[in-house]
Amino acid sequence: MKLHGKVAVVTGGLRGIGYAIAVAMAQEGADLFIAGRSMDRAAQTEQEIRTLGRRCMVVQADVADEEAVKDMIARTVQHFGGLDILVNNAAIAPFKPIDEFTSAEFSRVLDVNLKGPWLCAKYAFPELKRRGGVIINITSASGHYGGASSGGSAYDASKGGLRQLTYALAAEFGPHNIRVNAIAPGVIVTERSGGQALVEAEITAHEIARTPSRRLGLPVDVGKAAVFLACDDSSYINGTTIVLDGGTMAVW
Repeated sequence: MKLHGKVAVVTGGLRGIGYAIAVAMAQEGADLFIAGRSMDRAAQTEQEIRTLGRRCMVVQADVADEEAVKDMIARTVQHFGGLDILVNNAAIAPFKPIDEFTSAEFSRVLDVNLKGPWLCAKYAFPELKRRGGVIINITSASGHYGGASSGGSAYDASKGGLRQLTYALAAEFGPHNIRVNAIAPGVIVTERSGGQALVEAEITAHEIARTPSRRLGLPVDVGKAAVFLACDDSSYINGTTIVLDGGTMAVW
């Protein structure tokens, strides 16, 4: 079990990509502290991870709230005795034309998607450096190339910023035996992206056709990549972004 004895914090871990990451890490032996906004799946997720023989705690937290982040890290250490892995997955993704965006909405996107991971890294740092650790930021392929998403000016900017934050933290935290990497998913089939309806949509056929792997991504694909970056198999990988898009960027 590649993560046996490790403690992982996963933000936005109750559905979609975050949930898949949490389950994948539990399957490899990690105990999980999961933070989310909507608690409708909290009990179910806790039970599923405990069924795998791992400890799990789920809390409601807004990663843009500094006090909530401080409390989240403190409770993790108090409950599990330490912290080894931080996965910054929580994000919001409103898409609409820029002339319909308010400045408050733009600020909220950056607060959750960029300041949130910065806060989590800031308060996890003292704990991670005690025994070495890993931070994994979930960015997006749309943070790498322009015009990726119509109406995504705020989201794309936040994810581009998170990619740069990954590099900066890798340089700063590396001497303390903390690796910082990112995963940039392309189109992943989740409830938020439309689920089965997305798979069956006419526009999706075009997306699949221009993807060298000839399929859309699944949350489990991201989960496996996260386990790789969290375990010792990637011990010399630091300051890197894995673009998980089936080769789409190669032919963009």
